[in-house]
Amino acid sequence: MRILLTGIPSYLQRTIADVSGTTVIHRPYFDEARTRKGLIAQVRKIANTGNYLIGEGAAESLRGHDVTYLPFWHLVNNRDSNELYERVNREFDLCVFASANLLRPGYSADLEAEIFAKLKMPVVVMGIGIQRKEGLKEQLPAGTLKFLEVLRNKESFFLTRGYFTAEFLREQGMKFVKPTGCPSLYFSPNDMKRSLSALANPGLSEAQKIAFGGYLGSVADTIVDAHALLKPDSVASYVVQDEVVAYNLSLTGDDNDIVYDRASGRITGGTEYKHSEKWQRKHELLVYFDTNQWRTAMSARDFCFGRRFHGCIIGMQAGTPALMIAVDDRMREMLEFIGFPYIEAATWNREVDKRTYLANFLGKIDTQAVIDRYSACEANFRNALGQIGL
Repeated sequence: MRILLTGIPSYLQRTIADVSGTTVIHRPYFDEARTRKGLIAQVRKIANTGNYLIGEGAAESLRGHDVTYLPFWHLVNNRDSNELYERVNREFDLCVFASANLLRPGYSADLEAEIFAKLKMPVVVMGIGIQRKEGLKEQLPAGTLKFLEVLRNKESFFLTRGYFTAEFLREQGMKFVKPTGCPSLYFSPNDMKRSLSALANPGLSEAQKIAFGGYLGSVADTIVDAHALLKPDSVASYVVQDEVVAYNLSLTGDDNDIVYDRASGRITGGTEYKHSEKWQRKHELLVYFDTNQWRTAMSARDFCFGRRFHGCIIGMQAGTPALMIAVDDRMREMLEFIGFPYIEAATWNREVDKRTYLANFLGKIDTQAVIDRYSACEANFRNALGQIGL
């Protein structure tokens, strides 16, 4: 089967120099990210480094097929080219669209609707989810309603992040809807199980090599977490995702100042952000543009902990135990589907003795039940792909 993969990309998008027709031209190197301007440009290219895991997971699930990744921006920029779409429809049998939080009041999927209306082939929407449950049905933009109408009227398959999204799509008249979880969950199943096996350990509450994730620049939550769990002489390691472009974590200095060490993944330049004065620990800010480097770095940690779903998932892909603090509906949907242990943000935030609470929580995890649930979800994902012919 000849598969057109588009939507959220893997980190290999960073090597794309040009696209001509259905041919993608890759550079033999990555764009530099050492300067302030370069680092911001690389973060902006994907907007959220966690998205790289979605694109990578979707691509990995298609291994063994004839797959070409065409950037969605190329399809959009050439949407008036009949020649391109004739070629696309001639050269591919199936389109797989790697997706994330597409169903949300603040985003109108006009371009997606227009592009998929031009494709004369079945479409698989993989990883689609909701941003927030409240008001979704009443506030969904016209462009997204059009997108759903287009797919309702053609052969389409939806693999959703969880049950709520699946229920919503069925109510919209979609015929093939399977809750399967985010494709990043199945990128490296054996390492995920190794991570889960190591999580039911109260001693992790005393770990000092922790990778933290959250929303630095917006709220001080992660700073509080680090102070609660780390000893005064420890270094708090925080992994940046999209904070530089979305949450007012600013890099100071001039555009050409060197602010990033790519070997360590460490931001070396000055930073400014809300609540930074509250730090009472030495700390480092890390950012990775290559998922392999990110996984390698996480494999050297004892624990991944925080308020970012994919910031913890990539640690699990490296076999490192990880625990998430659920901060919104999208996280809850994914976590409740896959059955991973997690702590509600409201509960965690009001705990005075966080280290003791964490130790007690970890000690109560039923490891076998968690692994059995994960294995069942993986089998469900593979079965859904099989039903589609993948």
